Amino acid sequence: MSESAFSRFWNTIRPPELGTRPPVTPELLALRRRQRRLIIGTVLAIVLLAAGVGIYNYIASAPQRADKEYQLGMTLMRPGKYPDAVAHFSRALEISPQLPDAYMQRGNAHRSLGDLDLALTDFQAAADLNGSLAEAHTGIAMIYVGRHDNTHALAELNKSIAIHPTLEAYYQRGEIFEAQGDHQKAIDDFDLAIAQERDAPDVYLARARAKANLGDEEGAHADRQIARTLQK
Repeated sequence: MSESAFSRFWNTIRPPELGTRPPVTPELLALRRRQRRLIIGTVLAIVLLAAGVGIYNYIASAPQRADKEYQLGMTLMRPGKYPDAVAHFSRALEISPQLPDAYMQRGNAHRSLGDLDLALTDFQAAADLNGSLAEAHTGIAMIYVGRHDNTHALAELNKSIAIHPTLEAYYQRGEIFEAQGDHQKAIDDFDLAIAQERDAPDVYLARARAKANLGDEEGAHADRQIARTLQK
């Protein structure tokens, strides 16, 4: 009876029966060792390549992960949520330490929580990282104002205004001048603050006080009237 195609195939590939295998020679052992080293080396190369790609992707995604934490912190910048905001800003800075805005906002959160030393440290870090961040200098100034250190507060407000004039910086500097008895300088700064934003009643009231202290009752009355209108 003729041998089937399947039988011929099986007879070709089947392992030799026990006792018929060729003897294991030193050459065969060496070949097997080289094969094992090749397999192990290939597996290690694949594992290392995969790990390298994973590490690269993780590092490359750092800006996106840091920004996600920062944005989550921003959504929590309100009373009762400041500690959570601080936690998110801190995680953003752990991922990417060169984020001046994260330091700035964490400083604002610390200040709202009354942690003024931590706020001052964060504002200073923000100012050091970004020389054009005027609000960082204003934040530093407000810490010094609270400590009745007008010399350092004025220096920081001057820096802030030199970088980018804002209502807040002019208003705070005017308040310092007024407290020092320099009423005209205070009025000048309140004028500049109002030029930045004309619907700020607190600035009109501050200018009214300064004008009254200079004897300008008519001007003081006019500013109080404007403030009352804006507060309605």
